[in-house]
Amino acid sequence: MRVEVDLETCQGYANCVVEAPDVFDLDESTNKAVVLVDTLPEELEQDAQQAVDNCPVGAITIHP
Repeated sequence: MRVEVDLETCQGYANCVVEAPDVFDLDESTNKAVVLVDTLPEELEQDAQQAVDNCPVGAITIHP
């Protein structure tokens, strides 16, 4: 699985960082979310899904 953040949509609320700090961080220069992993490990899938569910602008997608 792979996680993607739409940087045009991301508003930097950082809900994803709270929900999945091992998957996301905030780029200080753009105040946008960045994905920390190329391939989503199985043990982080639930956290990543929580981030998707809690993104207020729907900027995160999980791809199989």
